Amino acid sequence: SPHETISKVIDGNRITVTYGRPYTKDPKTGEMRTIWGGLVPYGKVWRTGADEATTLVTQKAIRLGGDEIPAGAYTLFTIPEADGGKLVVNKQLGQWGLQYDEKQDLVRVNLKRGPHDPAEHEFTMSIDKNPDGGGVLTLAWEDVQYSVPFTLAGAGDAAQGPRIDFPQPSPAATVKQRVGVTDVEIVYSRPGVKGRVIFGGLVPYDEVWRAGANAATRITFSTPVKFGGADVPAGTYGLFAVPGREEWTVILNKISNQWGAYQYDAKDDVVRVKVKPVALAAPVETFTIGVNDIGTDSATLNLVWEKTRVPVPLSVDVVGRLVPQIEAAMSGPGRKPYFSAAMFYYDNNLDLKQAAKWMDDAIAGQPDAYYMIYRKGLILAKMGDKAGALAAANQSIELAKKDKGPEREEYLRLNQALIDSLK
Repeated sequence: SPHETISKVIDGNRITVTYGRPYTKDPKTGEMRTIWGGLVPYGKVWRTGADEATTLVTQKAIRLGGDEIPAGAYTLFTIPEADGGKLVVNKQLGQWGLQYDEKQDLVRVNLKRGPHDPAEHEFTMSIDKNPDGGGVLTLAWEDVQYSVPFTLAGAGDAAQGPRIDFPQPSPAATVKQRVGVTDVEIVYSRPGVKGRVIFGGLVPYDEVWRAGANAATRITFSTPVKFGGADVPAGTYGLFAVPGREEWTVILNKISNQWGAYQYDAKDDVVRVKVKPVALAAPVETFTIGVNDIGTDSATLNLVWEKTRVPVPLSVDVVGRLVPQIEAAMSGPGRKPYFSAAMFYYDNNLDLKQAAKWMDDAIAGQPDAYYMIYRKGLILAKMGDKAGALAAANQSIELAKKDKGPEREEYLRLNQALIDSLK
């Protein structure tokens, strides 16, 4: 059930939904399933997708189906019925499946049920503009859809006067980055220095900081990761920090929908890691969180502001996740991912003999694919077979010379560099 994030600006307010997308077909048998009233029973709470329960983030307060939802992050559950149902906005975050606590419900709003054409064979959520004003959140699967309208809180209320969309002092930002096969998403607000002393001033030393402004910073990992060397399950967390003169503590907390750090409670911490700050030669005006130094299975999460950078190493188990999948694909029915599997083994220094065999299998299906033959040369070179690598490079060059496409010159250059490296 792949995960997807949808995000749209409606009336100057960005609304973001992250959810898992299960299929109508049974993943084990391939048989078509009855969804509404079957896989998803009527009258019972559903996670509104698959895996981790669905998350809604709104940068401004909205009215959803007539009920007001403050700015923040929430979990969306659904109680479908044959003639409608309820959308549940729940204050908890990070639930896996139906770890549902009714006491945490903020509101329950009515859903409108109707037909959906064409049928959706994968659960789909969408955010669209409403011709009557505001927007519509829609859930579609099979030939059925459930929908609920929403507006910006206060929009159209004459007593409040016209709505003016003023710029925010600390504008919101979303960072999305894939590391290996792990999606990392960070939602935070970006304050500026504005002539102030930041660390040890605006942000005191040795006190918990929200790692941004406004709502506490939220970070989501789609798979388990190592955060600063500590094991962290897939999920959504509040990102906090305790700045120090010589050392920082960076924290992942189970409660990710807090405003500021006013309700922060250390008993909800998942991990606390110690990090040495790095002094910057040039000041950075706007607080920035980035994911950098990206490798196949690692990256660095950087908190950067004023003249300080705080690096937190991230690592993911790409090999452990993919090798069983590759082995299953190679031994099962259907088309085999020979080329991609060969390059994965090459890039990760796995069984190079197996990588060379898979590359030969890929080339057998496309004998004129000089880009594959070049990569066969790379594999053979890493194995120490210089003669085989040289033969592959020369074969790739001869095939590339016959090509009139834009890749021709690139592969002539790449193959020559490979030949030069073998001398």
